[in-house]
Amino acid sequence: MAAQDAPATGRTFIKAGSRVGLLVSAGRRHSDFRFLSNIALADIAFVARGDSLPVMFESAARALTEVMVDRRTVVGRVERTIHVTSPTVDRLLYDFLTELIVIKDVDSLLFKEFKVSILPGKEKRLTCEMWGEEIDRGRHALRNDVKAVTMHMFGVKKPDEERGRWEATVVLDI
Repeated sequence: MAAQDAPATGRTFIKAGSRVGLLVSAGRRHSDFRFLSNIALADIAFVARGDSLPVMFESAARALTEVMVDRRTVVGRVERTIHVTSPTVDRLLYDFLTELIVIKDVDSLLFKEFKVSILPGKEKRLTCEMWGEEIDRGRHALRNDVKAVTMHMFGVKKPDEERGRWEATVVLDI
């Protein structure tokens, strides 16, 4: 993934339009994410995709993490499981990503790998196993301090019959 250093602040920013290629695991889990440009000055936006709803959620979590840190510098030393319940799929993704930001802020933990399962029903129930570690400013290539997920342009699209992939657009306040 391409990144640029901003000399005035020393912060690392993700180049607009950067794309993470198609990821394949066990020949059946396809996901990717792409950063969007020209959304707002203090925001970073991305589109996350997946062949299934859980895979799209995993892709969104990786994109969020990539905004905060170069994931290649994070080691999976700590395992944590979280549970999120929400009335809609859109709200479930919003609450899930918000929970990852809260964990970063409160526990100083960043995660690089995610395994999501979602139980259907009236209330959508997500369980996510995550692997990462405590923030180490000397070792991690930190990028941006994400403050929140915004509702601007936020949404989850169900797969169409032709492409069959879930897609979410997310804008993060930095």
